Amino acid sequence: MGKQRVLVPDLLYRGEVFVSGWGVAVDEVSGLITKVGPIEEFESGPGAGGVEIEYLHGRALLPGFVNAHSHAFQRLIRGRTQWRPAGEPHADFWSWREAMYGAALSLSPEEVYDVSRAAFLEMVHAGYTSVGEFHYLHRDESGERYADPNELAHRVIAAAQSVGIRIILLNVCYATGGIDQPLSAEQRRFATPDLELYLTDTAALSDHYRGTPGVGVGVAPHSVRAVPRAWLSELHDWASERGLPYHIHVSEQPAEVEAAVEAWGLRPVELLAEEGVVDERLTAVHATHLVPGEVDLLGRAGATVCACPTTERDLGDGFLLGLELLEAGASIALGSDSQTVIDPFEEMRLVEYHERLRRLERVVLTAPGAGDRLENAPPLLEMGTHSGARSLGLRAGTIEEGHLADLVGIDLSDPRLAGSTPESLAAMLTLSAPPAVVSDLWVGGVRRLEEGSHPLDEEAPAALRLLAR
Repeated sequence: MGKQRVLVPDLLYRGEVFVSGWGVAVDEVSGLITKVGPIEEFESGPGAGGVEIEYLHGRALLPGFVNAHSHAFQRLIRGRTQWRPAGEPHADFWSWREAMYGAALSLSPEEVYDVSRAAFLEMVHAGYTSVGEFHYLHRDESGERYADPNELAHRVIAAAQSVGIRIILLNVCYATGGIDQPLSAEQRRFATPDLELYLTDTAALSDHYRGTPGVGVGVAPHSVRAVPRAWLSELHDWASERGLPYHIHVSEQPAEVEAAVEAWGLRPVELLAEEGVVDERLTAVHATHLVPGEVDLLGRAGATVCACPTTERDLGDGFLLGLELLEAGASIALGSDSQTVIDPFEEMRLVEYHERLRRLERVVLTAPGAGDRLENAPPLLEMGTHSGARSLGLRAGTIEEGHLADLVGIDLSDPRLAGSTPESLAAMLTLSAPPAVVSDLWVGGVRRLEEGSHPLDEEAPAALRLLAR
């Protein structure tokens, strides 16, 4: 066991409520929480004399937020897609995709590092301690394999390590440009046309980082339109044998659903179920166009749906069936996806607010609170923390002994939190607060953000500014 440090905030989130007078002991070597309890147990208990206690005055402590779905390089196109040609009556996901392809084709390995680093730094400032990076930039600008086929994955991981955010690199398999269609020229950097070669590359990536703190690998067929049908189960079996997470874009667009029905007579979730991949390991990203039978399939399997509400809002994708999924037994995680906004508070509250707009009701997604109250905040915080950690195979997202010491400090003196009480703070955070209330952040017990400052605050944005010219 390494050096023990006890963090004692003014308020500590204990799963449903904030309490005072409690501390969290973290081991800076293992990166784990070793004890959670009243401060008296640390000040006067066995071994108290050898424990360093740090009082976090004016702070509340939460489990770190988990960004379960990110495309870091898309931070480059923020603000550059909010227009359409005057002669075009509509702009949609497919027109946005062309701008994304342009960015994907333009980046050198060094620039992939720079834009990823800037995105990850912004995530840390917003309170994210972990990111699931859905990584599909594999080849060079001409579409050729690098000498090390994982060259760009290494760059993205190095960017995360430089910032100090935990990363699960979800290595994307991308073989077809549509169902039974070749990749387009614009997709040449995504190409993984040979399944065995993809698995070899992913195994090499996983082996390279095995035992590396803060780094993991997962398997991610891009979508049912981007890999041959037979690969879906083979990739799932391979991931299951190695205990790796399995993520896939599902039913983000009506056109994707229509293409699946035309090709196979099955909607995407139905297809995945027939291929045996709908289980507790599955994370279905977006899933904005489901029918009740698909909701039931995901719920009975205990699968996770990763909603990305700020991106889905930006792209006009549609609404998540949030209440239906939760009632069916599915989990909901959250992701920043295209980096239009990097704000876990906004992702959480949009899931609830979209339900209110769909149903013309208030306080829809709830858990039991004090007395006879039903509260919004606990299920929303669950989505932003523990459900995302589960999706990525991390023992994180909750402040409990044996879990990763990934923690977020909230500045209680921030004027936007004025008037909060221990009873109302969780609701104020999830439904009203901006990410600027995040003041401090620890990943594996190591402080990465202190009083709102990070060592890369000048260097990383400056590099992105040069790149974006």
